[in-house]
Amino acid sequence: MTIKKQHFIIFTLLFCAALSVHSVAQERYTVDRPVTTPFKETSPEFIPRHTATIHWETNYEDAIRTAKTSSQRLLIYLYANGNTELPEALIPLPVVSVCKEFDTVILDDDVVRTGLSAYLLLKLPIDAKVPGEDGVEMPIYSLPGFEHMLGHPGLVVIDFSSRDMPYYGEVVGILPFLRGGQECPSANHVDTFLSLPPGTLTQRTLTYAVRIHPDKPLSSEGEPIPVVMQTATDHALFQAERGVIGHHNFSTRSSKVREVLGDGSPSEICAQCRSGENLFEGAIACMRLWRTSSAHWSIARKSHTYYGYDMARSDRNGCWCGVGFFIDVPKE
Repeated sequence: MTIKKQHFIIFTLLFCAALSVHSVAQERYTVDRPVTTPFKETSPEFIPRHTATIHWETNYEDAIRTAKTSSQRLLIYLYANGNTELPEALIPLPVVSVCKEFDTVILDDDVVRTGLSAYLLLKLPIDAKVPGEDGVEMPIYSLPGFEHMLGHPGLVVIDFSSRDMPYYGEVVGILPFLRGGQECPSANHVDTFLSLPPGTLTQRTLTYAVRIHPDKPLSSEGEPIPVVMQTATDHALFQAERGVIGHHNFSTRSSKVREVLGDGSPSEICAQCRSGENLFEGAIACMRLWRTSSAHWSIARKSHTYYGYDMARSDRNGCWCGVGFFIDVPKE
């Protein structure tokens, strides 16, 4: 083989490798989030910089009682270690590894630590059992709202700060470590999760999916006022009940919102994920669909005066129906 032919083969292999890397980068916005380096205890980059430890409550009943009394949001970190009894679907070593990475790297981030200060913190193993309404102990994943974690480690938020809202005392946020428990969210994603505005679980999950999109759409940067949020909720439920997607009665909804606000230009985006996808997957799928549609993306990427995001699951086809409703009010 001549030297020139050897050089040509090497160049071809390098070019193919570069294309492969580019392809992987284009697929990073998925429910699994960017691939992270497995935790290695011997690696110096994983040595914590902070000496101050984070205080975590360890008793579920005490934490619930304190959060209610102090009107705080409760952040529960469900973790796994070598002694944790895992669901069959989770692989023991990667699950423990990703929790170590979260403990040692992500929780060591300055921005994440700042975000944690707004919550009462509770840390429990994923196989923890807690008292149910009848006082009988039950797996924590059997509690309402926790089922969306699918048995994975991760973060759960219960809102005890919004006393006058219908979601008071309910799960309003989930951030599961997915792909078989092998993926740790980045510090930026955790910060985004911790800083979501008040709302229901479905509203906040879809808003999270919008905010972590790599193209950084601005449609969730306005003000999420109740009348606009409720409009998104109502239309998501309308679509879910009928198992269809579309802008039905858009003019009627818009007129009602303008009556409340006095003015404004409305716009709306709708999407439906595939049947069988879970809540977290459905939110990511809706945002991905909006990105591939030029008409929807032209609305989703812009900042609006007021915004509302929500989603609802259809019993007809098993799909999550997502809606973004927006109002732009002229500046005085």
